[in-house]
Amino acid sequence: MDGRGTARERAVRALAAHVPGPAGTVRELGHGLDNTAFLAGDLVLRVAEDGHSVLREARLLTVVAQKVSVPVPVVRFAAEDTGVLAYPLLPGRPLLGRPAPAGLAHRLGRFLSELHAVDVAAAGGLVPVEDAEPGEWLEDLDGPADLLRILHGTVPPPAARKVLAHADLGAEHILEHDGEVTGVIDWSDAAVTDPALDFARLYRDFGPDVLAQTLRAYGGPPDDDLGRRIVFFARCAALEDLAYGDEYTRAAERSLGWLFPS
Repeated sequence: MDGRGTARERAVRALAAHVPGPAGTVRELGHGLDNTAFLAGDLVLRVAEDGHSVLREARLLTVVAQKVSVPVPVVRFAAEDTGVLAYPLLPGRPLLGRPAPAGLAHRLGRFLSELHAVDVAAAGGLVPVEDAEPGEWLEDLDGPADLLRILHGTVPPPAARKVLAHADLGAEHILEHDGEVTGVIDWSDAAVTDPALDFARLYRDFGPDVLAQTLRAYGGPPDDDLGRRIVFFARCAALEDLAYGDEYTRAAERSLGWLFPS
């Protein structure tokens, strides 16, 4: 807890300030490393540590929503003082721990081709520009020694091209209902960066077949350098989640079979 109160207290305070009428029940939906999400009626209240970041994210979502064919949150309000981003609940539930529905790869491939085509100038000042230097991902990475040796021996060169990327497109941020992709949420890590980052967690969470189909829908198979970076970042992301706990760790353990087949 910081001087602004617990995440729940901040969510309740933001709701009272921005939504007239009785607050009703505020219940926790889930939490990650940087955010905790609550639900009040049909309104999601996502509480971040950095209040200024929610203002940038709100403006970014306005830009992105006009360019992509998969729904993203439509912001009701963004409160810098409490670090709360509020938006109506999108239908569906996250795909974390669940198999990919039919059609997922085609829909996400199209979505990523649209997102990566956004003029990065349109996101100027709203997201950081990040090099995604592969070697830097190893600096604090922990995990089984044999897998770390593989990673240290397969560091690819950095990307020459940068795009506007979600940069945390794992199963937990993809919503599905009745076999349809109904939303992509949590854009707090979005950046102008390596496009491989948007494929890496899809590979980690859904395996090589979904990755191959997504890349075909995106516009064709990757060049060798992009393919190597996707594999490298997917492996790093899996080892990160091994230490996280709960369903994240179970999903990461399942992915090791295709990420480290040898």
